[in-house]
Amino acid sequence: MSSSVSSTTGGVVVVTHVHPTPQSAEPTHPVGIQKFSKGRPMALGTIQIIIGLMTLLFGIVMAINANTLGVFSGFFVWGALIYIAAGSLTVAAGKSLNRCRVIAALVLCVIAAVAACIATILYSLDASGILYFPCYDYNHDYSWHNSCYTYKSRTHGFSGVFVVFHLLALIVSITVAAFCCSATCNWW
Repeated sequence: MSSSVSSTTGGVVVVTHVHPTPQSAEPTHPVGIQKFSKGRPMALGTIQIIIGLMTLLFGIVMAINANTLGVFSGFFVWGALIYIAAGSLTVAAGKSLNRCRVIAALVLCVIAAVAACIATILYSLDASGILYFPCYDYNHDYSWHNSCYTYKSRTHGFSGVFVVFHLLALIVSITVAAFCCSATCNWW
């Protein structure tokens, strides 16, 4: 509701209208929550969950018949669980905008970033072929020699896909951790 006041001074009429500021229907959020929401935590958390599921599924396929460092480490299981947990907590923090969940998402994303860095190194070594056995046969059997190279090329391919997945997981985890850190440092 506005009010107006008029006054006359020296033959000049001055009319003053006062308009009150409208009351917003939405509550104002602290600066930290706004910074965290700006980072699209639900989308990034969903990407982390999908990376975790793809890592698990590709790892199961690769573990059937592969002698690689990535399979021996079991990272396709425990790394996938870390990514899924970090992504789920990031989505939950994005939905509720609770400070405790944002801090928990920060901690899990830092752990996921460290795990992704380790996995990138492991699978890069696998993809480069440094840690493989040579393909030679003392009996000079051509079919074994050919199947050995086929096996190695498939294993290199899977390891290369894992390198891409884990680099993406590293980037997403660092991004979410940065937004979580920015939100918790400027919460009030």
